[in-house]
Amino acid sequence: MTRKFTFWTIAVAVLALCFAGCRQEEDDSPTYVRQPMDLKITSFSFLASDNVILGGNDAVATIWNDVIRVDCPKVTSVASLVPTFSGSYKEIFLNGKPLESGKTVADWSNANELVLQGYTSEERRTYKVQVRYLNLVPRISITTPSEITSRTDYLPATITVSNSADGNNFTATGKARGRGNATFLSYPKKSYRFKLDEAASVCGFPKNRDWVLLAEYFDKSLMRTTYMNALGRAAGCEWTPQSTHVDMYLNGKYNGTYLLIEQVEKAKHKIAIEDDGFMIEDDNYYSWEPLYFTTSTYGRPYTFKYPSAGDGDIVKHDANYDYIKNFMNTMEAALRSSSFKDPEKGYRKYLDVPSFVSWYLVMELLGDHDPNFFYVLPTRGAKLKMFPVWDAEWTLGLASAGPNGWQNYPEKPIYTETSEMYRTRRYFDMLFKDPYFVEQVYLAWKEMKGNLNQVRSEVAQEVELTELSQEDNFKKWDILGRPISVGLVFFDTWKEELRYASDWFEKRIVWFDSYITDLYNKSR
Repeated sequence: MTRKFTFWTIAVAVLALCFAGCRQEEDDSPTYVRQPMDLKITSFSFLASDNVILGGNDAVATIWNDVIRVDCPKVTSVASLVPTFSGSYKEIFLNGKPLESGKTVADWSNANELVLQGYTSEERRTYKVQVRYLNLVPRISITTPSEITSRTDYLPATITVSNSADGNNFTATGKARGRGNATFLSYPKKSYRFKLDEAASVCGFPKNRDWVLLAEYFDKSLMRTTYMNALGRAAGCEWTPQSTHVDMYLNGKYNGTYLLIEQVEKAKHKIAIEDDGFMIEDDNYYSWEPLYFTTSTYGRPYTFKYPSAGDGDIVKHDANYDYIKNFMNTMEAALRSSSFKDPEKGYRKYLDVPSFVSWYLVMELLGDHDPNFFYVLPTRGAKLKMFPVWDAEWTLGLASAGPNGWQNYPEKPIYTETSEMYRTRRYFDMLFKDPYFVEQVYLAWKEMKGNLNQVRSEVAQEVELTELSQEDNFKKWDILGRPISVGLVFFDTWKEELRYASDWFEKRIVWFDSYITDLYNKSR
């Protein structure tokens, strides 16, 4: 009995050891952990074989970071296109709906999010898909109950933005009116301003209600304002408007290539002005405005951008009006005084020198004959700033005023790419008599030269963007090869217009580099 018990005891013990060994073996085995997927799209296109609307041409995307951009030139709609793509993912969704390469018909006309899903809910990657079509530029349509005939009175409007590169297409309510002075009243292609009822981002720019559509009728290169804005950034101006070209439709009819640009106004992300500050403009059309004043020393007429005279926020001889008028008169007197170079008593007590330097560099490099002169006093007790740069119609050798101004312009431009423009104009007549100011211009120019390739790049990108749009523009407005207004140079093709502007700009850079160096050396 004892031996039997011992046998079974031994047998059970052996079995236990075997099971323990198995469990130990199982416990020691490595545990498999699935690695997260490297979620990515490696190729994306709309193939002509799947999309008859492409007219036999494949549309192949460029992929950069998390943005997929596809251009479908001359295609009138992207509401029903079949994509072909490849990459690393388990599932893929477009705007929340499953997507299958080469099979799914989808609408690409709105803001598109392509979501790649891995094996777990945490494995996700989102791409923005930007599909541009028609002329590849954004399209802005304005619809009003009647024709826009006023540059001051708004009409209720519906504004539609489509084909936007950032995919933010929408329809909104607002109002619209004409924009400009003589340009709106005298020429067939007119500029417009529209105001949205609610602020929105248009073409990727910061949210705002107020927007401008510039006709660029005189500038047949369509790029002079683009040059100005790029130079404003290169020169370090405190704020320079953002802009891009668009196809503009008015009451259902195509109206040409326009430049969508931010409105010059007081705003946190634009021109920062406290409630007690000012923005004024040296305005040749001052008599057309509801309120203005004229300075006593220079005799310059100033109108109000902020506070708004049209809204009654400033009236003649109220505290605001008297303050800014007295400030400008005091500043001008200091500028013309015998101690104008003195940092404590002269103009530097009143003027923000870097802003005047930046503005000067932009306008001199452009050879601008008729810019807007904006001045900003951010708050009472601050120094007067000169910005933003605006109005590039008569730049880069396009036109020149004659001895009696625009009423008697010359047969050929007086000011070439090697002639100074601003050293003796407005307040610069005295500023350039101070070696300190000359030195600041010289130093700022040395720094700005390093940014000129970025200027060239910005212009080149806009030229590429606008290449198809301009064809329809000049079919609508048949003005190539003939002079417009006081324009003194004109060419038969858009590319010739571009080449002239570019050549003028490059020669201007060479001249200015020598010019300002010589001024600096003579002032020391």
